[in-house]
Amino acid sequence: ADVLRFDLPALARARGGPLHVVGNLPYNISSAVLFLLADAAAGGHVRSATVTVQREVARRMVPRGKADRGILSACLGVYADAVRHFDLGPEEFDPP
Repeated sequence: ADVLRFDLPALARARGGPLHVVGNLPYNISSAVLFLLADAAAGGHVRSATVTVQREVARRMVPRGKADRGILSACLGVYADAVRHFDLGPEEFDPP
């Protein structure tokens, strides 16, 4: 299924409450998926999301300095408590 066309509010209603989402997000659609999750969270349809993203996206989600701040960190700052837990090296993935 195409996550960008997925109806999270409908799934939350069918499941009887807010969702907990877990995923490994491809770089080319990471921001779009994160905005989708933030929108669903704002509507009360997503309670939490735990995602793996590339380091560059993580830096934009949870900026450590002004250079990394942008629309993504601003949006997540309003609708989420984004936390960067740890980095994964390329050796953690198969295939590399």
